Amino acid sequence: MNGVSQISLLEDVSLVTFHQIPADLLFLGEVLQEFAREKVNIDMISQSAPTGGHVSVSFTVPSGELPQVLTVIGLIRKKYPAAKPFVASGNSKVALYGNEMKDMYGVAAAAIRAVAASGGEVTMITTSEVDISLLMTDCHLEDALAALEAEFGVHCTKA
Repeated sequence: MNGVSQISLLEDVSLVTFHQIPADLLFLGEVLQEFAREKVNIDMISQSAPTGGHVSVSFTVPSGELPQVLTVIGLIRKKYPAAKPFVASGNSKVALYGNEMKDMYGVAAAAIRAVAASGGEVTMITTSEVDISLLMTDCHLEDALAALEAEFGVHCTKA
């Protein structure tokens, strides 16, 4: 038992980051609602700790939805000109899943070490009790997947 029973790959994912936006849940809720109105499917969400009343928030979207994303960004920038988003495509989401993960330690460390040894690049990490999601650039992705498969003895499936 190594903590991971499934590895999946979702390709063609884009990262959207808003740097230094107000640390205000109403503001963040409004931003996310604008994406919902345009039917943009937001996945991995990560927020930094507040610093000086501001946070950075990153999330992923399917790259095929970038036209809607750009429309929403335009709407947000009209209301809040200080919100300056960064959008990066050419990413894939690698999800490691295992029910036993919640009772184990070192699973994330093993995953990160395996990716690092392969030369892979991780842009964002989100977790739950039973899941570790890694947003990775497509550079060295195949090597990173091979390293994760070897580390955990699980074959990766495409989502």
